[in-house]
Amino acid sequence: MGTNQGAQTGKELGCAGYINKNCWLANNVNGPPTKRCRYCELAFKKCLFARFLLISSILVVALLLTSFLIERKISEPLVISLFVLIIVYGYYFDRSTESIIVANFSERKAKKAFIELTETLKQKVSDQTKDIKEKNKHLQKMLRTQSEFLDISSHQLRTPVSVIKGVISMILDGDMDDLPKAKQREFLQGVRDKSTKLEMIINDILCASEFDANKFSIKTDSLVIHMEDVVDEAVKNSRLEAKQREIDLRWQKPKRPLPMIRGEAKYLEQAVYNLISNALKYTPSTAMVKEARATRQQKGVVRVTVKKERENIIVCVSDNGIGIPKEEIGKLFHKFARAENATAMYTDGSGLGLFIVKAIVEGHYGKVWAESELKKGTNIYISLPIARPDKQVNALPKSNQSVPVTH
Repeated sequence: MGTNQGAQTGKELGCAGYINKNCWLANNVNGPPTKRCRYCELAFKKCLFARFLLISSILVVALLLTSFLIERKISEPLVISLFVLIIVYGYYFDRSTESIIVANFSERKAKKAFIELTETLKQKVSDQTKDIKEKNKHLQKMLRTQSEFLDISSHQLRTPVSVIKGVISMILDGDMDDLPKAKQREFLQGVRDKSTKLEMIINDILCASEFDANKFSIKTDSLVIHMEDVVDEAVKNSRLEAKQREIDLRWQKPKRPLPMIRGEAKYLEQAVYNLISNALKYTPSTAMVKEARATRQQKGVVRVTVKKERENIIVCVSDNGIGIPKEEIGKLFHKFARAENATAMYTDGSGLGLFIVKAIVEGHYGKVWAESELKKGTNIYISLPIARPDKQVNALPKSNQSVPVTH
């Protein structure tokens, strides 16, 4: 109540110019009649001093009337005594009630401040607890990532490093001096291949760690791009690998331009490249590659398509490869996840490629999923929303729509 009145008069309860709007006397005087009135919020009829005056007046009248009835006159000494008594008593009554009212006001003010302080402390504790929980969650994620990194390092990084060290030791010890040039070249080619593999694993680990620590998402003002141009660039970067594996990589760009999407071309290109690379790796071919454990006889075919479906652009990478066991499709896009038949076929592989694909696609507000049949092949789909025409867009020049991805 005091706060509302203070807002009306410009003075808070307890201030010198405070006016109690509930008090008839304060309103008529347009200010606190006495010092203690600045601390009061009661109506005039409930005022202690007003009640004192009323009771005193009744007593004075009663005493004077009694004196008149007994003595048939009003004694001057009695009148003087009564008024002196009322003035003295009234003075001490006023002082005492003022002390009580001020003390009560101070107590309420202190209680209010204590409640506000308690609420503030509760809020601060809650905020700090939430912050600590978030930091602890982030720390646990970092520790988990570190553990996963150490695990993958012990399995995937050690092999290429051992090969590189072994060949370098042979060169330094002179063991390769007597070997034919073709054999020396084969060893050096192996070093280069393992170095490339090592670089790819490290890039995947760093990329996955970045996506894991800081959730990736495109900005609302990201440029609009043609997804078929992104796919075209990813296919170009995969041609050499397909040729080396003697796999037929089939990609036919749509004859008519598809609706544009909003996103980051370099990330989407990496996602499509990862899907094509996976398809090539686990697709049968007449060419045998060194890292594969099993000989493959069937001719490999990998198809890449892109089309419009309702309000989305759908990219599909399909193969006639080894397929994925039904019970393992659910964990396909998890970090460091590899199907058992994939691990049996290849000793190398970080298990991060599809995790990175999922992070990139979901960062573009899209979806990624897989359909597969064991020993027959796999289809992996990417669905991305078409850029809304009612929003202002800035088209990226065609020459800059694709950024090569280094692996």
